[in-house]
Amino acid sequence: MSPRATRRPGRRRNRGRPRAGAPAAALAVVLAVAAATGCAPLVDPQRAADEERSVVSAPVERGGELVIGLESEPDVLDPTLASTLVGRQVFAGMCEKLYDTDADLEVVPQLAAELPEISADGLTVTIPLREGLRFNDGTEFDAAAVKTSLDRHRELPGSVRSTELEPVERVAAVDARTVRLELSRPYAPLAAVLADRAGMILSPARLDELGDDFGRDPVCVGPFRFVERVAQDRIVLERSDDYYAADEVPLDRLVYRAIPDDTIRLANLRSGQLDVMTEVGPDDVATVSNEDGLVLLNQPSVQYMGISVNIANADGVGEPARPAEGALAEDARLREAFALSLDRATVNEVVFSGLYQPACGPIPPSSAFATDSTQECPPFDPDRARELVAQTGAATPVPVELMVPNDPINLRLGQVVQAMAAETGFSVRLRPTEFASSIDAARAGDFEAYVSGWSGRPDPDGNIAQFYLTGGAQNYSGHSTEETDALIRAAAAETDPERRTERYADLVPRLRDFNSVIYLYRNRIYAAHDADVAGVTVYPDGIVRIRTAGYVAGGASRGE
Repeated sequence: MSPRATRRPGRRRNRGRPRAGAPAAALAVVLAVAAATGCAPLVDPQRAADEERSVVSAPVERGGELVIGLESEPDVLDPTLASTLVGRQVFAGMCEKLYDTDADLEVVPQLAAELPEISADGLTVTIPLREGLRFNDGTEFDAAAVKTSLDRHRELPGSVRSTELEPVERVAAVDARTVRLELSRPYAPLAAVLADRAGMILSPARLDELGDDFGRDPVCVGPFRFVERVAQDRIVLERSDDYYAADEVPLDRLVYRAIPDDTIRLANLRSGQLDVMTEVGPDDVATVSNEDGLVLLNQPSVQYMGISVNIANADGVGEPARPAEGALAEDARLREAFALSLDRATVNEVVFSGLYQPACGPIPPSSAFATDSTQECPPFDPDRARELVAQTGAATPVPVELMVPNDPINLRLGQVVQAMAAETGFSVRLRPTEFASSIDAARAGDFEAYVSGWSGRPDPDGNIAQFYLTGGAQNYSGHSTEETDALIRAAAAETDPERRTERYADLVPRLRDFNSVIYLYRNRIYAAHDADVAGVTVYPDGIVRIRTAGYVAGGASRGE
């Protein structure tokens, strides 16, 4: 049977042609083209951006296959080792967690029966589990399975979850339905951590069978079970009969396809080759919002994008810090100059049609922990940048290699950064790299500067610790100081919200001054689907939820 054999018949096709994209070769060219464009879009992009919609609610039919276009190829489908947002999109269909986040980014139980019970000293956390659940291989979900997974997340060499669970010293299965975690220090983010991949519980039977190769054929508790992965082609999931709410899952089958080019991905949605696309490019938001037969989902975001600078990750993440080669690594004044060269407002207008917002730190403005100091933007100051370059005595132009994922939007971003930095004495050479390969290179320390981002977490520690702690699982820059390590841990250990906010107000400006991560912009979430589909849900965490999705019964749908 072909991967499309169960698609719903009789769907609309060829509703329109894809728009052409033309990335500029330099900032001056981009600005000139933008200024010379005489035709305004039929829908104002900013108005389209302001019209939030998280889901289309309508009765749906049972059965059928949904094909979902991802913006890049996911990395390994192993929750312990995975680190990409597109991977989280696939996990959302097949791997539930102890906790989840709701539309307001509040933590809610999922596989756990209730929120954690925390002892008075903050060092013992008790988690009650739901009864009667099974993994997608038919084996029982219980406290022993939870212990097995949490221990693996904590201890497996190369685990990307190890930093997130660092304060957990011991996991115990008290009984079949109760897990107890013993901590080395109070840890306020723990429930939020367990609402992502660190809280995904893996089938012990499949772990016994595959061990470190679990990602080749993963098994969790989830509405869909893994069927196959064909590299650079598709990932296929089917509805699981073992899922505790299988009768509430309308679709028979999900097929994920990676299509990095926004224009091609949208063309496939229009032609009916896709039913859902997880990211609409900013050039197309206004058009899609007003296009017959398509639905635009639009949510604020906790994500950010920026440039990681390799300072001391010469030997790879997890190895002892060793200074990297390159001008930015060798002189903090050059890093500061490079950061001062970048006009975030212009980046947003030129690259993203003004639909995103400048980002100036790891804490989103929507966070309860956001303050003036955490949101303050470094200035755009090319004159000061040139002074700093001159102070170093470096021969100009100073060479910098910038690794960028090789999709059109990131290439355009790289070209704009290249043009801006040229004005202050830098010669930026772009190194376009396939997305998954760029992550491998970053982990190995094989880069000088890297355009990368983070899908964001509701709790600030999830946006800070693994990028700045010594030995952090995603500390691609190799940032390491005893002072900031202590401040990061102290902020995460603080259980009083007001005092914790004060700690982040002190910490974030210190981290920003290192310029090991130069924050650039904060995404807004734009996803789209065919109007024949309902129940696809997007929250500000960026995850497209498919559990209740299906084809509209009778062809009628409405937005919420």
